[in-house]
Amino acid sequence: MSMRLERLQFEARRAAGWTTTALGFTIPIWVVADSILVVLLVICWLASGGWKERVHRITANPVAVSVLLLFGWLLLGTLWGGGSVQERALGIKKYADLLIIPVLISMAMTVQERNRALVALAAALLLTLFLSFGLSVGGSLPLGEPTACSQLNSCVFKKHTTHNVMMAFGALLFAVFSWKSSGRWVRWGWGGAAVLAVNNVFLMVQGRTGYVVLAGLAMLVFHVRFGWRGMLAALVVLCVVFSSVYQVSSSFRERVDLTTAGITQWNPKVAVVEDSIGWRLEYAYHTAEIIQDHPLVGVGTGGFVQAYRARTEQAGLDVPPHPHNQYLFIMAQVGIGGLGLLLWLFVQQWRLTTLASDTATGLLARGVIVVIVVTCFFQPALNDHTEKLFYCLFSGLMCSGNYLQFETKT
Repeated sequence: MSMRLERLQFEARRAAGWTTTALGFTIPIWVVADSILVVLLVICWLASGGWKERVHRITANPVAVSVLLLFGWLLLGTLWGGGSVQERALGIKKYADLLIIPVLISMAMTVQERNRALVALAAALLLTLFLSFGLSVGGSLPLGEPTACSQLNSCVFKKHTTHNVMMAFGALLFAVFSWKSSGRWVRWGWGGAAVLAVNNVFLMVQGRTGYVVLAGLAMLVFHVRFGWRGMLAALVVLCVVFSSVYQVSSSFRERVDLTTAGITQWNPKVAVVEDSIGWRLEYAYHTAEIIQDHPLVGVGTGGFVQAYRARTEQAGLDVPPHPHNQYLFIMAQVGIGGLGLLLWLFVQQWRLTTLASDTATGLLARGVIVVIVVTCFFQPALNDHTEKLFYCLFSGLMCSGNYLQFETKT
């Protein structure tokens, strides 16, 4: 009986590793598969045993502890505020995927399992890139593309904002694969994919968040390669690149001009009509007022919509489900303490990347952090399915076990 139980636990643990590989592939592509695989991962975690060791791994890992503190505070936030029971339940459900991070850390995911998930993610992003180029030249997708996507905005599987965020990380991932590959043709292949991914973000898809994420990742690369002086070089390079793309790409120029016009023309006393930038500024303005009224504990997890409606109802303004900014959203719900716990989580992750035994591993680990930190300024990335699951999966994999040398078998 004992041997059967041990065998079951062993197989469950191995299945958990392959589940993370499958998630690496499905996250940029298929929401339904993501949900099924997350449930399967939890089942494998429950069945694989070793609870004493798991508790020790979690309590010894500052990232796992930070996640539990943040989620615990959000859970506690359901006890106050004006949100309905359904809104509070939905609010905490949105953040439940954060627990994937301590789950993976508790199972001590191996370097091989992490690398498999990265390769699977690269394969999914290569497929996305290939289909995006096909759509841009007038092709069509067999399963159909999101309604906002077209030949002039060639996102696939996801809306343009999410597509560009994921493809920006894909550019970094492809570049690292090129760097670490031994074969000349393989190295050139991955390098070419990185260049095409950058082109896809800037010239083919209209996700402005992706522009900023890609710029942040570029600054990260320069910093890792050249230190703090590299940041200045990165700024110069980015200015040249952005200026060049602005001149040659009508789509990029239009998105930048719309952003500039939206910022300069916005008036907090005038309701916004058909202007995504103006809407975001309007949401941020009224959310800041909510925060000012409830700075310490917020309006409760799930209480944002009701608090926003109460403030803007007489003016007849739109009531958004969130303010398109994760930092403001956290503060509005659970106050300055919630924001502090979120930032502390990012700090702990960044500190842990210093334990990486090779530059490539540390670069990718920091790249995951840069993606989520930048994206949180423009959307509720810890509530949006794809961005949230990407962050949770690869944070758990990167922060689990020991940092060993990054390898690709090419």
